Amino acid sequence: MWRTFRSLFGRWTQATIAVVLGVLCVWLALAGYWVVLLDSHEAQRRYAAQQTWLRVGQMAQAISVQVQTLLSGLDYTSRQLAGEYADGRGGNFQRAVQSSLDAYPQGTLVQIAVADAEGQVVFSSLERHGKPLARVSIRDREHFQVHARQQVQGLFVGRPVRGRVSQEWTIQLSRGLYRDGRFVGVLVLSVSPDYIGRYFHTLFDRTDDVVLLVREDGAYLARSQAQDAVLGQSLPPERLQLFMPGLKQGTYEVVAAVDGTDRLYAWRRVEGYPAIVSTGLERDTAFASAEEAIARSVERNAVGSACIVLGSLVMVWLALQRQRSDWLRVQQERRFGRLAQEVPGGLFQVRMASGGRLTVPYASPGFFAVHGVPAKALAGFEVDFVHHVHPEDQPRVLDAVQASVRAGQAWEQKYRICTPEGEVRWLHGQARPQQEEDGTLVWHGYIHDITQDQAMQEATRLSEERLRLTVGAVGDGLWQWHWPSASVEWDARCYQMLGFAPRAFTLTFDTFMGRVHPADRARVQAQLQRHVEDGADFRVEMRLATADGGWLWVELRGEVTQRTPQGTPLRMLGTHTDIQQRVEQSRLIKVLFDRSGALIVMANARREILYANESAAQVFGIEAGVQTQARSFRDVHTSDESFARFGSFYETLKQCGTARTEWPLRTREDEAHWFDMLGSPLDPEDPASDVVWTLMDTDARHRAEAALGEAQHRLEALLEHFPAGILVTDAAGGQVLAVNRMLVAVLGLEGPPASLVGRPVAALTDRLAPLTDAAGGGAWGARSESAVGKRLQSLPDGRCLEVEKITLRDGAHHLGECWVLHDVTERRQRESLLESMALTDGLTGVPNRRAFMARLDEEIGRLRAGTVASSALLMLDIDHFKRVNDTYGHSAGDAVLKHLAAVITQALRKGDMVGRLGGEEFAVLLSDADGAAGYRRAESLREAVAACAVPVDTAGYIRCTISLGVCAMQCGDASAQDCLARADAALYASKRNGRNQSTVWSQDHSEATSA
Repeated sequence: MWRTFRSLFGRWTQATIAVVLGVLCVWLALAGYWVVLLDSHEAQRRYAAQQTWLRVGQMAQAISVQVQTLLSGLDYTSRQLAGEYADGRGGNFQRAVQSSLDAYPQGTLVQIAVADAEGQVVFSSLERHGKPLARVSIRDREHFQVHARQQVQGLFVGRPVRGRVSQEWTIQLSRGLYRDGRFVGVLVLSVSPDYIGRYFHTLFDRTDDVVLLVREDGAYLARSQAQDAVLGQSLPPERLQLFMPGLKQGTYEVVAAVDGTDRLYAWRRVEGYPAIVSTGLERDTAFASAEEAIARSVERNAVGSACIVLGSLVMVWLALQRQRSDWLRVQQERRFGRLAQEVPGGLFQVRMASGGRLTVPYASPGFFAVHGVPAKALAGFEVDFVHHVHPEDQPRVLDAVQASVRAGQAWEQKYRICTPEGEVRWLHGQARPQQEEDGTLVWHGYIHDITQDQAMQEATRLSEERLRLTVGAVGDGLWQWHWPSASVEWDARCYQMLGFAPRAFTLTFDTFMGRVHPADRARVQAQLQRHVEDGADFRVEMRLATADGGWLWVELRGEVTQRTPQGTPLRMLGTHTDIQQRVEQSRLIKVLFDRSGALIVMANARREILYANESAAQVFGIEAGVQTQARSFRDVHTSDESFARFGSFYETLKQCGTARTEWPLRTREDEAHWFDMLGSPLDPEDPASDVVWTLMDTDARHRAEAALGEAQHRLEALLEHFPAGILVTDAAGGQVLAVNRMLVAVLGLEGPPASLVGRPVAALTDRLAPLTDAAGGGAWGARSESAVGKRLQSLPDGRCLEVEKITLRDGAHHLGECWVLHDVTERRQRESLLESMALTDGLTGVPNRRAFMARLDEEIGRLRAGTVASSALLMLDIDHFKRVNDTYGHSAGDAVLKHLAAVITQALRKGDMVGRLGGEEFAVLLSDADGAAGYRRAESLREAVAACAVPVDTAGYIRCTISLGVCAMQCGDASAQDCLARADAALYASKRNGRNQSTVWSQDHSEATSA
């Protein structure tokens, strides 16, 4: 151990010590750099955390505002519905419920229900007429009990429950119902948590982020993910402690129990409502960009640091290696001497001395053994072995030696020697020159006995000569590959095929592969490797470069003829065959097949597929071209029975020489397609020859014919059962093409519908005369320029028909006319009644809020169009109307409302409009009047109401006053609601200033209302 240490480090020089110290300094500087780098990474993480907390807090604030808006809208809706229900008019309440359901997006409100004071559900929007079919009680529900005990005033947000009517999870928003100060029930708005959850889900582009809505007691209301798993549950107590009553917002980090995800949360209370919004961002994703940047920085710096450390280690290693180089050189020289004694053959050195003399400074014992002479005792003897060379080889050997000496090139020769015993041996010698430091040349060489190899080569040469004569007779080229030397030899025919003179160039395996077409090289090498390793036949078609720069198709065949005892190849023989003409013909046929629009398949007598062109291969999912393994035609038939029946066409082929049919086959998508199949034998004179099948895809035609027939039957059935009269005429308008039973019944025609088909339209003119006017005043058969026309026609018997004329066209081509007749008598009567009811207040007979708002929207449109310069809007309210109801009863209040409506109606001009907005509130639209005129009219109405008394049966006469708000409408008003808001603000000012007066709206009123 100590000796090894001393051999490695005991003789360090000053240069080596300086290199080691320099490396240590570099390592210390590198360590300091990493300390600074890691500290900067921590700073990046802190900044990323600050930005993430800021983002999640902003999102929580924005979502809480959205939730507040939604709850405010639902609160307003509940107040309106409670007021409608308290009025006691069920029809108005049901319409208000439907309006509320329509006002919100589909799926927001699952149900609107009303429960009486006992908790029994007396109204549900899920039922057709509102009344539940079965008795359902919500007396035990939280959202009923809080109102029954009068614990909550206004809107109450209940826990999500599974509704007993709707059977769905809903959030219960409830409001108590009171009549004359007495609790009469609860109005419940059932809001879908799925709607809120889906809205939350759309706010994020990552699936791991979450938004949740909970009550202040921790009960879940909605969640953007895994909502079904949390509805009906509450937050854990330790989480609920984070939402301290004195705080409006906050942040926390926790692993969610629902999905086990670590998130950063920010929460915020919903202003005005007992709800909390909490937004969570998945921690790993939020910090992913920062961590990726840090990872990339660490990776780059690690690579650079590793390079520095590795470079310094290499420097140290080189310094140490230089210390050992001399010692190792001495050891290697000793080992070489011992190794040279064991090498078969002989190693030698030849030096050119002064005067051109050649001396041998070193020769191994084997060198003397192969020459059959005793070893020389001293080094540096002159070369004196030439006289041992066979007389026939001496001139060649001497010339090679002299040429090598003159040019300083390598020397290599195969020659014979004559031993002192008279034996002739073959030797192979080779040597390479090297210039020494003093300028002299020294040849280092090796020589060994190849007598046996030479005898084998001679026998092989004679065998190859006989083979070459045989191959030449058939025009093939002969080649051989000597594996150890990688040399490839071609005969003259191989060169001639490619347009070269014999032996125009020498070949090795690498240069041979360089002449192979790039697209064929991998295939040739793979085939050769299988032959060498597994003994597979070596037969491959490839392209070789020709003398004129082109490519020649050649079939290359060969076999390893000689191997070592270990199985390593030594020699390989083979032939080249010119197949250019055959390949061109095959390509021509393939192009014709593949470019054909048809599918071409060749099968043998056993009905196995042998060949398929590209179209067939693509359709049936089989191999294109010649099949490497024959596959049965059964694979493309739809069933065994189909395959068996198709066999009869092979008998037809034998008898007639051709066969044709349409047959369904299975495609690669496992779908049955129809094909027009034409079969012809490849050899008409051989009944058992292969068969070429040409297939044309006719599936689209088959399917179209089937679909057309089915469509025809459906159309006839639809026409017969269509709930309206149908009459179809031809393009010329002169012949009836189709009539259904409903037309015969509607018009009272005689006979079955079939009796009218085919008859001239002119023959039916008298029967169809009542509809001539409805059709536009022309004859039934007349062509119309309009594609569609619809009119109403009253018949003498009082019925009303809706006649629709449809021109049938196919693009620009006119196909005929279609007349559709509906008996709409009952519908028109019902529509007239409903229209009147929908637009009129049932008590006063004046337009209701809906009709008034529609008229107000029209007036704004007229202002914007410039039809009128300005208009005025009045809002009025009966002063102390509640006292009238409380003192004299609701019947007296109704009489006062009717009287007020009558007084206002009498005072209006043509074009003005009064409407009852609800309760004791009325609005008056004064068209084409400015603010001053509106004020005068308001004062006139106020004085007229105050001047007359209302006769009441139970109380004699009642006098009342009104307060009015006046608002001037302009073309720049945004909506009717804005105008109503301004007039309402002015009305509020009149009430505030003592009632029984009129006030014109100004900006101060809006500020006062807001305050």
